[in-house]
Amino acid sequence: MNLPSRSIPTFWAALGGLVIISALLSSSPANAHAIIELNGVAAVAGQTSGLTLEIQHGCLTGQDGTTQVTAFAGKPWGAIKPAAVSGWTSVSARLANGGQQITWTIQGAPQPFVKPIFFPLTVNWPKSAGIYSLRVLQVCPSGVTWWDTPFTPATAAAPSPPLTPLPQVQVLARPGSTDAQTTDHDPTSGAAHSGH
Repeated sequence: MNLPSRSIPTFWAALGGLVIISALLSSSPANAHAIIELNGVAAVAGQTSGLTLEIQHGCLTGQDGTTQVTAFAGKPWGAIKPAAVSGWTSVSARLANGGQQITWTIQGAPQPFVKPIFFPLTVNWPKSAGIYSLRVLQVCPSGVTWWDTPFTPATAAAPSPPLTPLPQVQVLARPGSTDAQTTDHDPTSGAAHSGH
């Protein structure tokens, strides 16, 4: 193919534009997760502040919209209060194991697959510094997605990060405190466990 020299830059510019547009339009669900955002304020043991639970897309099972989201916090978490979210209702409940469950249910049609959802919460942080998890169950008409897979290094059988990562938060020690660090060892139970 013999192109005039001034056509070559135009060709490469057009090709580059197509690559960028293609990348933007084909973002994979594997690149999106349930996320805890602290909105620039550190989580400090025994104190109260906010977090936002973000669900970036619909369920992975059928790639359809979200109708319900439930977050499970373990026993060490203090009180958690959901803020109002337009178009959603919320219910909080204590669990038999001492943990908490916050469930949001949409009022009307499912949230579109590509539209993220933001659930603001006010949290009384656990009394000890450490890493704490929120297991998240996302419900859609075609099935559910559990956001609860702990981060581990990649292996021949599993990618890293996992496709459905467990949202976690680092709770810092109070200034001047000698609290021991705790770590959530069993995210599938819905409860954080101490580990020293």
